[in-house]
Amino acid sequence: MMTATESLDYLYGLIPKGIKFGLNNISAVLAELGNPQLSAQSIHIAGTNGKGSTAAFCESILRNAGYRVGLYTSPHLVHFCERIQINRVLIAESEIIKIISRVKKAVEDIDIPITFFEFGTAMAFLHFSEQKTDVNIVEVGMGGRLDATSLCKGDISIITSISKDHTLYLGEELEKIAFEKASIIKKGGTVFAMKGIEEVNQIIKDIADQKSAKLNFIGDHFWVEETSNKIFSQFIKYSNKKLCLENLELSLIGDFQVKNAALAISACLDYANKNRKDLSEESIRKGLKSTSWSGRMEIISSKPTMILDAAHNPAAVKEMADSIKKLFTYSRAIVIIGVMKDKPSGEILKILSSFADHFILVRPNHERSENPERLKQIISIHKVSCEVIESVPNAIRKVKKILLPDDIVCITGSIFTVGEAKKYLKNEPDFKTSLSPSADNHLNG
Repeated sequence: MMTATESLDYLYGLIPKGIKFGLNNISAVLAELGNPQLSAQSIHIAGTNGKGSTAAFCESILRNAGYRVGLYTSPHLVHFCERIQINRVLIAESEIIKIISRVKKAVEDIDIPITFFEFGTAMAFLHFSEQKTDVNIVEVGMGGRLDATSLCKGDISIITSISKDHTLYLGEELEKIAFEKASIIKKGGTVFAMKGIEEVNQIIKDIADQKSAKLNFIGDHFWVEETSNKIFSQFIKYSNKKLCLENLELSLIGDFQVKNAALAISACLDYANKNRKDLSEESIRKGLKSTSWSGRMEIISSKPTMILDAAHNPAAVKEMADSIKKLFTYSRAIVIIGVMKDKPSGEILKILSSFADHFILVRPNHERSENPERLKQIISIHKVSCEVIESVPNAIRKVKKILLPDDIVCITGSIFTVGEAKKYLKNEPDFKTSLSPSADNHLNG
């Protein structure tokens, strides 16, 4: 049997096969494995931004209600095991070895090519089935209509905010992107969705109508408002046509988390109702308050403040910058940023140039990483000071030398940038001594 390192090396060796849309191959592999995706109901989540946070809210609420909850998300920050969790316990490396071996055998037995993401999705479904989860929270990898996760069982779907991203695969038109994502809506199912521009809303409505699904938009069928906020938490009021919950505390900060939480509450209430079980107010309160999601407006130190945020498209970057300006008081904003080549760097840097006083440009260790010298050329247009330090750890070491107590540092641009930063910071003892107890929990969460 392969070791953990050999197993993961095999898995990562599938990455050069790229991204392939279509369900024939993954369907055949899952059938060979006994169709484990049908073992439990799922709440399926698509959208451009907010999928991971919404999934984390759903998982926490249902786990606090006593369910055994599978959570499948991607990509990971530091280790592959983060992608597959049950009750927020990462799949063990010993289990990874066994499951990779079993999926590998199934793939070889039927001699069908499979991508890295398809393989990981099959692993998640198999693990959840064998560990007998009650419900699975499943995040779409990309798009939705032809994504490997769309084979999950369950009639509850969530559509988070929709904006342009992965345009090489999903197209440049927002309407086309919306079609791909809204196509996860199940026949006769229920969908909870954020509102966007009218053209996007209409596409979601049309697909829901075609599939005889019950559509629930924020603002039309359920409502949420922020009532107050602090640096480490914010409070909301949630209501639908049957109940009103006030003073709900969210541990995840940022204005965008308010609607993500409302989507999660609505989906969890619907899941409990369909399974003829009550979802107590206490479960919702505890679930929201205890939700953790690394790398999204994650405060890891104070005085000076350092934030990790994996925003990697213009809409997410704007949300991040607006939330920081609203929540924090600071004298100087320093941004450590590394992005991928397929992202609209010009738009991202234009947004951040109105927020940052200084940029440190990095190149995360990934084959798609953008050359930071090119980012420097773009920033020169906006007349904001910047420097290139290609290594993420070296950039953090440099920023520590120039930081003042009233400064704020944001590490952003890609999940790969944030992942490298998180890995470095977690193992850097000199830095950890400056963390508050709360921030230390975020760092290790």
